[in-house]
Amino acid sequence: MLVVGTASPAESDSHTGVYLRNEDISRLVQSGALLDLPVKIEHTGTPVGKIVSAWQHGDRLDCVFRINDDSIESLFAQEFVKSRRCPELSLSYSVTMQHSKDGILSGAGKEMIEVSIVRNGARENCRIFGHSG
Repeated sequence: MLVVGTASPAESDSHTGVYLRNEDISRLVQSGALLDLPVKIEHTGTPVGKIVSAWQHGDRLDCVFRINDDSIESLFAQEFVKSRRCPELSLSYSVTMQHSKDGILSGAGKEMIEVSIVRNGARENCRIFGHSG
């Protein structure tokens, strides 16, 4: 099953916190860093699929991911998407924090971990808006 949705909104490039900025999303998309990123259910268990395409659409990160059909977990994931039991997405990543010489704390490096289908996403408007099955 192929699924399409918004994995993350973007903050303005002046944002210095932990959320992804437009500049971060652009870099991730152009570098291909999101391709093959694992897909999970509610950030737990074994991966049920992977991202196959990602792009920046205005101020958001959209993606297509494939949910496998080779395990009981992936079959449950497919059903959760079809039934809209898990209608949202949540992108998991780690952030390296650093202090500037002025003492300002900011999120420097962001390393992607996985994207999950979830009941309630952490960020607003991170929704699944289509699937092939």
